[in-house]
This record gives sequence, C-alpha cells and structure tokens, in this order.
Amino acid sequence: MNPSNRMIFLGTVMLLLGIAAVIFASVSTLASVVFLGAVLGVAGVFEITYGVQGRKDGELWPHLGLGILSLACSFLIVRNPIENTLGLTLLVSFLLLASGLTKLIGSLSERTPGWGWMAISGATSFLLGSIVLLTFPASAFWTIGTFVGVDLILVGLSFIGMGVSVKKIKQEIRSAGQSWRKSTYRAPHERDRDQDSELHP
Repeated sequence: MNPSNRMIFLGTVMLLLGIAAVIFASVSTLASVVFLGAVLGVAGVFEITYGVQGRKDGELWPHLGLGILSLACSFLIVRNPIENTLGLTLLVSFLLLASGLTKLIGSLSERTPGWGWMAISGATSFLLGSIVLLTFPASAFWTIGTFVGVDLILVGLSFIGMGVSVKKIKQEIRSAGQSWRKSTYRAPHERDRDQDSELHP
C-alpha cells in the first residue's frame, strides 16, 4: 500500500471511530477516562524505572516522586472512573470558558489581522464551556467522549484530505513526465515534419 492510500485508509478508520465515539458518547467517555488512567499508570512505571536507573546521577527522587504520583492518580481514576469523569468534565468546562474569554478579549483588544476568526473561535469555546457547565452533571456522560469523537473525525478528515492531495500531485507529476517524454523522444521524421510546417506554413 503506497503512502497516499495508507493515509486515506488511516483517515477513514479514524473517521469511523470518531463517528462511533460521538454516537456512543457515554461509552467513549468512560473508555477515555479509563484509558487516561492506564496511560498514567504506564508513565508512572517508566518514571520509576528511569529514576532507579539514574540513581547514581542524583535522578532517583524526582522521577520516583513523579512516578508514584502518576501511579496514585492512575489507581484513583481506574478505581472510580465515574467520579473522575465528573471532575474531568468540570475541568474541561472551565478550560473552555477560560480559553474562550482569553481569545475574545485578546482579539477585541488587539484587532490583529484575522481577529474576527479568533473572536469566533473564542465565542465558540465559551459557548461550549457554558453548555457543559449548565448541563452538569448530565454533561459528564457525553462531554469527553463527544470531544474525543469530534477530534478523531477532524483528524480523520485531514488525513483523507492529505492522502487525496498527495495522490493528485503524484498523478499530475506522472502525467507531466509522460508528456515530457513524448515531446522529447518523438521520432525524427515527426520533428522534421513539424519544423517544415513551421518554415512553410
């Protein structure tokens, strides 16, 4: 499978996964939280291992402390994924509100080129944060999964678009090379005939 087809295939898979995540938002939300806990657990193990290996260089305690903290967070998340979903949803809503306000205030005060788009982005972030916060705690069962699904959909579409663009560029280069070879390696009598036609129209 060539790179362009591989990108299109990967983008299609991510697009389908994103659509499934949005449709089954509650399941994908819980899965995302558990996955976060697993990632923190793996990161904690690596941090502790790295600290033990570098103990002679004085790197034991910083990495050991960070690894233990990651493992503790992993344990708490995996043990109570639903409660942690509530906390993460609140965190997401506050981040969206803060990001939206920052973009709005910055775009309206600076008025740099493209400030309108920045203002729209800020207003969208603020609106999403407000919806999540106002519908809490019901929003905890769909927010994270929906955001993960939308992100997968956007990434999948971008991969598909890049794959199609690469394929078009390759086709244009191939057709240009074929036309160049045809014009360069024409039979001698054809080139003489064209020259005669130019001299004696």
